[in-house]
Amino acid sequence: MSIELKKRYDHIVYTLKHKIAFLEVEKKLRGHNTIRGYLHDIDKPFLYLALWLDMKDIQTIHRRNNKHHVRNNLKKSKEDLIDTIIDWECARITKLDKPLNAYQTLMKFYPEYKDEFLPIIKELLPHQVPKESKSIKILPNKRELYFFGNKNIYTSTIQVKRDLLDKQR
Repeated sequence: MSIELKKRYDHIVYTLKHKIAFLEVEKKLRGHNTIRGYLHDIDKPFLYLALWLDMKDIQTIHRRNNKHHVRNNLKKSKEDLIDTIIDWECARITKLDKPLNAYQTLMKFYPEYKDEFLPIIKELLPHQVPKESKSIKILPNKRELYFFGNKNIYTSTIQVKRDLLDKQR
């Protein structure tokens, strides 16, 4: 198998694991899974199979056409914003390079959307929002994994997270 095909295969496998995490977090936050959840990122495996598309083009196409991505000029409903929050929450379960929770992701990468997202985060994940208006310090080596395996887990190293993911396989 060529390196390019292996890379695409790995992305498909990762996307399916991400979908499982999305459904788990969605069930915790919404109380049930939705059609939206089942269809979340469904385009990505098919895009990875389109061998004529460059990997960067795949990411661009996906982000431009899916309402759960913030910066794409698509009109979004509250349900779309909830999907985004769920996506931010489950990213830290499946992506070692994305350790932030939904509130931290909003404040670090999308502060200009605070008015839209903060009320929903306060409603769904009130424990993440500091009671004081001081800015919070985000430590890159700290992890909070709410809902992972139906347990609250706090871990301070990437290795512990890898061990947990390996046990789930």
